[in-house]
Amino acid sequence: MIKCPSCGKNHPENTLFCDECGAYLLVEGQKRTDSLAVEQVAWMEADLDLEEALDVANARPIKLRALILDSGRQIELTMHKEINIGRLDATSATFPEIDLTEDQGLAKGVSRRHAKITRKGDSLFLEDLGSLNGTFLNGRRLTPYLPHALKDKDEIRMSKLSLTIHFD
Repeated sequence: MIKCPSCGKNHPENTLFCDECGAYLLVEGQKRTDSLAVEQVAWMEADLDLEEALDVANARPIKLRALILDSGRQIELTMHKEINIGRLDATSATFPEIDLTEDQGLAKGVSRRHAKITRKGDSLFLEDLGSLNGTFLNGRRLTPYLPHALKDKDEIRMSKLSLTIHFD
């Protein structure tokens, strides 16, 4: 029998986790797991296929800056896999990396999950996520769920809120 180090409940041999408190049961010196290669970790953490994970791991970092035109507020991020744009809503667990709540996002028609920027190699793409009021790239309305190539200094408008994207 194995005694849980956290709650003291007894379990049969080879049990990995306590069914009472969830603590790990194997003590030092017993079974171990094999370590994963860096490529496998990147693939699992980023939820990408192996080719995409290697692409992200080997790519140079892209610094992205969003400038909100009405307020002048700047948001700086490092681009990895994707950046979500919208409004924060804790009740629906929506926490976008570019949160437009304080820029009057609700009043200006920004959805909670409005759009996203994705990366493929050194290229960035903007995609509308089926927003009610639409996403516009340099004045042209985007087809929902269809990625469009982004260039440095492009203007993105989400309903009535505009921002420019700068990256290098």
